[in-house]
Amino acid sequence: MNITGLKQGERGIVTAVSCEPALKERLRTLNVRAGGVVRVLKVSLFKKTYLLSAGGTKVALRKEVAECIAVRRT
Repeated sequence: MNITGLKQGERGIVTAVSCEPALKERLRTLNVRAGGVVRVLKVSLFKKTYLLSAGGTKVALRKEVAECIAVRRT
């Protein structure tokens, strides 16, 4: 499952980040990395963007980026 499978308020543990290396590094610096916990704070009206909390950092992601982050629901 990826982040788009989580509902608002749910948490998940990141199991893998499958995207281009530059984006993967940027996500890592924003605390979105394998083994990290993310929580979906808000989902936009048409599910185009996702606001996450990851290690004390708020991160807004487009749907395309959120789909490349695999999570396991906690």
